[in-house]
Amino acid sequence: MIAGIVTRLVGWAVSIFYDVERRGSVLPEGPVLITANHPNALIDPLVVFQTAGRPSRPLAKAPLFDQLIVGTALRALGGLPVYRKQDDPELMHLNDRTFDAAIDALHAGSAVQIYPEGQSHSEPSLTPIRTGAARIALLAEALRDWELGLSVQPVGLTYIQKDLFRGRVVATFGSAFSVADLREHYEQDERAASRILTDRIQKHLEEVTLNVEDHEELELVDVADRLYARAKKLVGYRERDGIGDRLPRMQAFAEGVRWLRTEDPERLEYLKELIRRYLRLLTLFGASEGDVPPRYNSGMVIGYSLRQLFILLVVFPLAFLGGVTWLIPFSLTRYVSPRFSLQLDQIATYKLVIAMIAFPIWWITLCLMAYLFVGLQSSLIVAFGLPISGLALVAWHDRQMQVRQDVLVFLRTLRYPRGQDRLTEYRRELVQEFDQLMEAWKRNP
Repeated sequence: MIAGIVTRLVGWAVSIFYDVERRGSVLPEGPVLITANHPNALIDPLVVFQTAGRPSRPLAKAPLFDQLIVGTALRALGGLPVYRKQDDPELMHLNDRTFDAAIDALHAGSAVQIYPEGQSHSEPSLTPIRTGAARIALLAEALRDWELGLSVQPVGLTYIQKDLFRGRVVATFGSAFSVADLREHYEQDERAASRILTDRIQKHLEEVTLNVEDHEELELVDVADRLYARAKKLVGYRERDGIGDRLPRMQAFAEGVRWLRTEDPERLEYLKELIRRYLRLLTLFGASEGDVPPRYNSGMVIGYSLRQLFILLVVFPLAFLGGVTWLIPFSLTRYVSPRFSLQLDQIATYKLVIAMIAFPIWWITLCLMAYLFVGLQSSLIVAFGLPISGLALVAWHDRQMQVRQDVLVFLRTLRYPRGQDRLTEYRRELVQEFDQLMEAWKRNP
């Protein structure tokens, strides 16, 4: 019951910090070893908590448990420490306890999270998978004479603006698979069986994640998808499509880039330069999401403006109250968390953990002050009203960010009509390039 309560609380917290999506299959019943990529430190297990549909215990590197804020959160979530050689070689023997605890949890029918890359990172692709997940899965089955029914569940985590409040993330659940077919391999050679299963986990994780060579290629794939989807009318020009919808398309573009790097690297460089020019011009319009329409329809612009203005005005009083009452813990979270870490994959973790401490304390403080100075009834109003005003603020923030960017793009199209025409020309040229490359790719896969 406690695990379930904690899971719901942290899931609720991460769903406020991020816009969270879930795609893919349902988590199996019974013992499950959840294997996921690791791009965002402690946030990753919290996203899994929110999307898995059942409690699970995360494995994390041991030094995190020594940190005041992160360590406290991990212990509250039932985390299991992993002792790595690069952290302290003398403590690696303690991994036996961790493995035993993970296997005991699986034998009890629980779900256990493990991040087989072994470290959080901001690389644009998976780093080499380690054998720990495979060894736990195989040993858990072997100790139950291969009748445990363990499932390995791959989960791909993909973020946009992962270090920012109200960034976006999608958890893609792939097809779960059994390890019982490796019994004969394991009984003959445990290391060889672990290697086979590790390769299988790697393959399944690659299917639910985006993998490119460097950040420049990641930008190319991102822009290519946004541009191509709108040119082919899969998405409206100023429409924000979810990461879950975009991921399969971006994976296809990434595969095309890998093929082009081998078959025609000069053309790839030309395509990169064309994308860079397109991006420079796009930046002039402030279009960080969506794209600049070839033309605007006056009636649609007026209708859109009136609808959005009405919504913003209706929500504004409650959102303003939320902004005033929650200003202190929000400022504390925003300005204190960067002092703990400057690494991109850790910033969001410190922001969220500090928020999970600061906001409840502030809420309790205001409720007590209302009770002491005004009375019980006012205290109850504050207790229920503060969370509602905070949620209204989050909704208003998301809406106004979207509207502000749409207005900026529209005004700049009025100011730079020639730039809008050049964008149309760039799009036409890029789409032709993509179509030609897809035809060549199909002919010579």
